[in-house]
Amino acid sequence: METFEAIRFGQKHADFEYEDFAILQRIARLSKKHQRQCENACNGVGVVKGQVYYGGQIDLWAKETYGQSVKSAYLENPEISVFDKEIASIEATINRLVYGTSFSVKYQHDPRGYTVKLSYDGDLINW
Repeated sequence: METFEAIRFGQKHADFEYEDFAILQRIARLSKKHQRQCENACNGVGVVKGQVYYGGQIDLWAKETYGQSVKSAYLENPEISVFDKEIASIEATINRLVYGTSFSVKYQHDPRGYTVKLSYDGDLINW
């Protein structure tokens, strides 16, 4: 959030407290993780909790390209990847944080823009 936007936001929302700012900081960190996992789901390859996953066939080319420890992104169900599960986990954490507060959140999984859009009392927060 730019300084001018922060000043204008603070003047408009006098009830914004330190606890709300702590929630905002935590959601900002989680939104970066959400963005990264949406990119991984789009690209079909990425890292989740230190493990490299690939959405294609694990063959000699995949092991040479992504490392010998690469795993398939589709572990149980061929329609749900490990990236989708991680995205759902991050969204559940964000939903727990905003529950009962003045924050509202919207998700979109296209990594070409904000994947987490946060609002406070109806005003979109740009960070």
